[in-house]
Amino acid sequence: MTTNARRGPRAVFVHRPQAVQPRGALPASGSDAAAEPITPRHFAARLRAHIDFFPLTADLVVLSVVFALTAAGRPVASAALLVLLMTILGTYRAHLTLSVLDDLPRMLAAVTLAGVVTALTLAPYGPSFGAVKVTAVAFTVVTLSRTAAYAAERRVRRNARHRRRTVIVGGGEIAAMLADEIAGEPSCGLELVGLLDDDPRPDTVRRLDVPVLPLSGNLREFLTAKQISTAILAFSLVRDCDMLKILRECDRLDCEIYVVPRLWEMAAVSGDMERIGAMPLTRVRRAAHRSLTWGIKLWTSRVLSAVALVVLAPLLVVTAAAVWFSDRSAPILFRQRRIGLDGREFELLKFRTLKPANEDESATNWCIAGDARLGRVGKILRATSLDELPQLWNVVRGDMTLVGPRPERPHFVDKFGATIPSYTARHRVPAGLTGWAAVNGLRGDTSIVSRARYDNFYIENWGLWFDLKIMLRTVSAVLSMKGR
Repeated sequence: MTTNARRGPRAVFVHRPQAVQPRGALPASGSDAAAEPITPRHFAARLRAHIDFFPLTADLVVLSVVFALTAAGRPVASAALLVLLMTILGTYRAHLTLSVLDDLPRMLAAVTLAGVVTALTLAPYGPSFGAVKVTAVAFTVVTLSRTAAYAAERRVRRNARHRRRTVIVGGGEIAAMLADEIAGEPSCGLELVGLLDDDPRPDTVRRLDVPVLPLSGNLREFLTAKQISTAILAFSLVRDCDMLKILRECDRLDCEIYVVPRLWEMAAVSGDMERIGAMPLTRVRRAAHRSLTWGIKLWTSRVLSAVALVVLAPLLVVTAAAVWFSDRSAPILFRQRRIGLDGREFELLKFRTLKPANEDESATNWCIAGDARLGRVGKILRATSLDELPQLWNVVRGDMTLVGPRPERPHFVDKFGATIPSYTARHRVPAGLTGWAAVNGLRGDTSIVSRARYDNFYIENWGLWFDLKIMLRTVSAVLSMKGR
């Protein structure tokens, strides 16, 4: 065991046996995070990770006062409009390094646009105090407000009680440089509590005055046990594919994760990137569950599905009658076990298109598109996707959502999960009635590797507009009868 002369023996992890997970499941933290309701503390933590309340509060107060004193009619509306525009342009996004000069271009754009809109619609100004003057005053006030807010925030961040507990994954030269930058920038609000690496460089261990601990796939456990708020990946010897798996296990933890980009010396800080000193960092986009709009997706899906069941009731009755008359010896609805969020099984509903020989055939037969038992009614239902309509009840019940990875049977989840590394990562979100892979033609007897890639792309890039786009493409595919 390597020993540090200044700190004594390096700490090691004690392995704790993990509970057996359902097939296709992610680790327990994912399941717990999905099942437990979001507490006010978690909600506040997620808000603080994305919104800097120091300048937001200062601008709301100062702008309301200034607009009132300048008689710029409807001062509250004018202040709210300006704050809204600055929010849209990202001037209130939380940063590790605070800089008024970095924010000035977006602030100027927001103030100018707000001045034009206010002058034209909300409050016509008199000749003695024109819109241009109000805009100039507003920009000056916002700049001074931002300067004061950042000064106060830096003072708070330097207080050890308000710093965010931080860990660096990596034990090489880059990790050491990053540790030095954090120590030299107390106003970034980070408190480095350790480095994680299975094979750190000896000079890095000697150089730093923080514990250097083994990684050994225990990042999630360490973040949880030590209440880590920020993790920064700085090139460890872990393979990228293994690190991707580790990160996905941490997907729903209330911890911000940053990555030092490859060829970081050539990386320009832009968009959602951050910096500490001269070290650029890329913020890892986290699981959709952590998004503030995720709840909107879930409840909108259930409401729309309930409405669709009512509106489509005549069609459902006609379809059910057609299925019953085509074969009166079998049930109208076909029920099958499928795998959804975090590997949990649920009973999926469909209109029956053929009668399986037995339950085992239903669970293990991959594709029935060319099955001779598929009659005229079954072919029509599958071509029009009408056989999927009963799954609207699955959505109302909470088993699925309208948009997400299509659910698969347990037999095939076990099979694909053992051979395709990214397959089980599809279960990070609930299954969907339609999905990105499905609207791109990946359904039926198509590549499972491509399906997993498309589904994981959807999860990483999820947004309400993305869902709407998939639903519109689904409607187009149904109307053109591009079913299985």
